[in-house]
Amino acid sequence: MAYFNFTYIDCTFLIMSFLCRALSVPLILVTLSIPAIADDYLASMMDIISPPQSQISVSIWDVETKQTIYSLNDNTLMLPASIQKVITAVAASHQLGKDFHYQTELSYDGRISNNILEGNLYIHFQGDPTLKRKHLSALISKLKQQDINQITGSVLLVADESKQIRAPGWAWDDLGICYAAPVSNYIIDRNCVKTTLKPTKEASSVSIKSIYPITMTSTAEFDSSIDVKDAQKHFCELHMQRFDNNHYEIDGCYPGNKSIRLAIAVNDPSLYSKNVVADLLTENDISYQAISISSNKNLPRSVDTTHNGHTVIATHESEHLPALLKTMLQKSDNLIADSLLKQIGKEYFHQSKQAINGQQQDGFAVGAKAIEHIMLALGLPFIEANIVDGSGLSRYNLMTAHQMMSLLQLIKNDKDLQYIETLLPVSGQSGTLRYKKYFNQAPLKNEVAAKTGTMMGVENLVGYLNADNGKQYAFVIIENGLSPKAKKSRLAPFSALLLQTLNELP
Repeated sequence: MAYFNFTYIDCTFLIMSFLCRALSVPLILVTLSIPAIADDYLASMMDIISPPQSQISVSIWDVETKQTIYSLNDNTLMLPASIQKVITAVAASHQLGKDFHYQTELSYDGRISNNILEGNLYIHFQGDPTLKRKHLSALISKLKQQDINQITGSVLLVADESKQIRAPGWAWDDLGICYAAPVSNYIIDRNCVKTTLKPTKEASSVSIKSIYPITMTSTAEFDSSIDVKDAQKHFCELHMQRFDNNHYEIDGCYPGNKSIRLAIAVNDPSLYSKNVVADLLTENDISYQAISISSNKNLPRSVDTTHNGHTVIATHESEHLPALLKTMLQKSDNLIADSLLKQIGKEYFHQSKQAINGQQQDGFAVGAKAIEHIMLALGLPFIEANIVDGSGLSRYNLMTAHQMMSLLQLIKNDKDLQYIETLLPVSGQSGTLRYKKYFNQAPLKNEVAAKTGTMMGVENLVGYLNADNGKQYAFVIIENGLSPKAKKSRLAPFSALLLQTLNELP
């Protein structure tokens, strides 16, 4: 007979007095198996801490003994949200390798004579999600350094054709916001524009820096009689409409009388890129005939992606894959995740010499199919999973806790993937867990390395816990069906309560 007393659980953390009283009762378990003790204890605690409204899926694995110590609904398909990015990290590491990086290149054909480029200028884009205007400016300044002030031919922005720039299942009302910016092979400044909406005597006005080639008008009104907290009650909210040529209109209501900053997703990335390049050429006093978009497949053979017959002027390289993944996981960066998904698709089907519908295509479906193949090749049980994008933004993604746990186990056991654990946000220290309530204080502070996954109705967490008993546990906690009202009314997140309970195991 084994006796375990759990009276030392931190009641100030758990807050709920009834839960503290429940945990203060000595627990007597008759068993000889430590995993069984853990399973029995966790099952008993789940009866107390499980939220009544949500659907829960849980899997917990002892890293040292390599045994599952608790699971609940772990074969139920659920919405993963941003924990999907752990799948993308594993697939990118396996398919692309740590040395992978994006490249943006400036080249020309013809010749340079008397400060004139007699030929065409090419800017080769690769869909680098970290490419900024300043990087393009540095490339184009190389022309000035060679005393070029005129281009007799065209300026061609070249990339693989990318017809699908938003994934199926992305929420319609997210599409104008920067965290759902279009995933094109033409990306500058994250395809995101920062603007300011200001109150005026008439209604409001929009302030946009001249470096952003978009237009925006507003008929929205500020209502100083409404408090921000009461905006929903008074139906006071802003609306935005997107039109051709990167034009936007804002209407509706905003509480208070203070200016607000908006982050607007670029609607047409290729047009936006053309306008940015035109501005940069003008800034450098370089004249040209025209700027146009060109797919790699439409270039003549002498001007293909190998740049046969080209002279390369300058190249900008992104950081290598580990740094990209760190940003993706720490900041839950959707653009990096979905850009990598597309790159995984290109590389996988190119290497396997497979074609989809008779030709290579660029899109979310290609990347998602490649990740499915990679997961199965790694021996992971992903047959029933539904993978649509790399970020988890799509409402069509479906994953089980068992599948997510197989990823965490692979990361621990595969020496080439173990570095991914070091890139995860750490509770109270970094990324999305740095300021997260209940994770930035004892006993969880500094002890959890995990990826969050949050969207409307979803609050998930997957990663690793260093417990007080000296053990490390891998955990998958998926919670779906959480309404905003239910989330606001509860005293602590379910994931925090479960990890607090797990931390107290003997």
